[in-house]
Amino acid sequence: MGTSEPGSRTERLRAARQKRRRALLALTAGLVLGMCALATTSSSADTRLLHILDVSKSEPAPKAGTAAKAGGKTPATASASPSAKPSPKPTPKPTPKATPKATASATPVPAPPTTALGESEVLTRSQQPAQVGALFHGGLSGSHSCTASVVDSPAGDIIVTAAHCLTTGSTTSDVFVPGYRDGSAPYGVWKISGVVEANAWTSGGDVDDDVAFAVVEPLNGRTVESVVGSYTLGTDAVSSATVQLTGYPAATDEPISCTGDGTAFTASQLQVYCTAYTSGTSGSGWISGYDPTSGTGTLIGVIGGYETGGDTPDVSYSPLFGSSVRALYDQALSLTG
Repeated sequence: MGTSEPGSRTERLRAARQKRRRALLALTAGLVLGMCALATTSSSADTRLLHILDVSKSEPAPKAGTAAKAGGKTPATASASPSAKPSPKPTPKPTPKATPKATASATPVPAPPTTALGESEVLTRSQQPAQVGALFHGGLSGSHSCTASVVDSPAGDIIVTAAHCLTTGSTTSDVFVPGYRDGSAPYGVWKISGVVEANAWTSGGDVDDDVAFAVVEPLNGRTVESVVGSYTLGTDAVSSATVQLTGYPAATDEPISCTGDGTAFTASQLQVYCTAYTSGTSGSGWISGYDPTSGTGTLIGVIGGYETGGDTPDVSYSPLFGSSVRALYDQALSLTG
């Protein structure tokens, strides 16, 4: 056979086949490259997704209730999932019990000191017992003539003195001034509204009944006992006891006080040696079981009785406080409000 001519049909077919082959190869190469690129992209995306998921698991979720930064709002607390355990509530710290503070000592109660036996002393203002006072006729502007003391009673309005210091009945201008000193009435001026004395005294002046109880009216809505305190009344006919006596001599405006040994003078009278108990000290209470710290004690007698309480300044007397004095006290209670 002879050589093909250029541009012949044979040459053209060969060229066409080669062109298609190159196009097919190019297409195949393009598909392969495209698939490789797609595979690479997918793998990279998967890697990034897995990384994101892994990071999200490793980062702790923000704690509920954490305050926002300054200027931000407090985030709302997300509701817990059913399987999540509730966060334990913080255990509150126990509130410490208050330690009681040491209470400052109370203001000392005005009370006379005990003295050398039988020796009276003039009291300072801070030593004056509030439940002891002077009796005035017609008011504080007059002169004081006797001494009286507050005794405990249900209504808190009873004082006791000598019968020769007051007049029985409900019409009286006498007043009681507890804690009196130098013309002052630190606890007020208390009007006496009624006086009770034994018939044996009022009718015959029996020295064994030289005792009187008086009722004082309230002052500014209060009773005298609620303001100044009181002594306990003793009516057990005590005939021997160490006693404390506080009284107001008429010649001075300051009270005196003395510790003395009370003894029997007669079957119905007591006596005690204490210096300087002159006129004006009649009615002064005899306080047994006296406590100089609290100023308390039991009143078992008053200066009175024999020689209206004594014929010398240094020896004083008192009727024995027994059942007749208790009956007189009960009678006074019937007059109280």
